[in-house]
Amino acid sequence: MKKRVFILTVITLMSWAVFAAAEPVAPFLPYNDMGKQMLDAQGKTVADALKYIPTKAEVGLPVYPGSYMGTSAESNGELSSVQLVSKDDPEKVIAWYKKNLGKEWKYVPDFATKQIGEMGVFVKTDSEKVDLIDSMGMQQIRIAKIEKSEDTGFLTMAFDVTGVKSMINMQIKPFM
Repeated sequence: MKKRVFILTVITLMSWAVFAAAEPVAPFLPYNDMGKQMLDAQGKTVADALKYIPTKAEVGLPVYPGSYMGTSAESNGELSSVQLVSKDDPEKVIAWYKKNLGKEWKYVPDFATKQIGEMGVFVKTDSEKVDLIDSMGMQQIRIAKIEKSEDTGFLTMAFDVTGVKSMINMQIKPFM
């Protein structure tokens, strides 16, 4: 009897571990009418689209709670970047990352590209002094303020971006 309970416990834990590892990084925002039409034109459903969301394990970086999946990109067959959006103000998102990133992450707000609404940048490095050019070879998390729906880029074409206030760009694979 004890052996059966042990085996059942092991199987349950393994199943849970597989499920947890496959957890999507974040859900999509609700599709708008155009997004639904685009899916229909491709013969796909929302369930089909969900298969393309990277998992938290693939991203490997802390994901802001309550964020939504925007886009992802690959380089040489590997996940290289993920774009998330949040309905929270960018100041709140920045504060969360300051608290939840490890010591190897440096907050360098001077690296933010103000012209596109960026307010904060985090760079993963063990160096005390971070150079802008050198940072291109490092993982980054960039937070931008969304003032109007068009600020979300192509997301506004397929998703209901109502209430989105922040964009979180995660550079998983460094630019250089």
